[in-house]
Amino acid sequence: MRKSTIFWLSILIVFLGLIVYYFYPESKLKEGQKADKIIINKSNHELLLYYKEELIARYKVALCTNGLNKKTKEGDGLTPEGSFKGKKRTQSQFHKAIEVGDWGVCCNVLIHGLGNEYGRYRRFHRWYDWTKGCIALTNDEIDEIYKAVNNNVLIEINP
Repeated sequence: MRKSTIFWLSILIVFLGLIVYYFYPESKLKEGQKADKIIINKSNHELLLYYKEELIARYKVALCTNGLNKKTKEGDGLTPEGSFKGKKRTQSQFHKAIEVGDWGVCCNVLIHGLGNEYGRYRRFHRWYDWTKGCIALTNDEIDEIYKAVNNNVLIEINP
């Protein structure tokens, strides 16, 4: 085979893999499933959803652009760490959102979807950290979580 044929075949395989990644459906929560705790592990870029201490779902997330350090003040562009109470927010530029304790009120730190600006990227948004201190999921994922949790859901954010 010629080198150019191998090159273009490789490009085609990578392109097809990206298409499958973009459209392949992820597992969903059972209809009516409830959750009472959200744990975010920043170093693993993951959000874990629990009900009565049982892990019911795992999501990959995008975080802040300023690294994985702990948020200490408004405007530092970091994601906070600790235990918080979450509150559903009905209005958000990012589709749906859950405020992260007092940081959500003062600094707009949220667990949120992608909204109109990033919605077309779907799962690709996780390939880089782009938020200003928030935890970002796809719109479908935040829809699931939003239905499953109540106000005052426990949120733990770990380094």
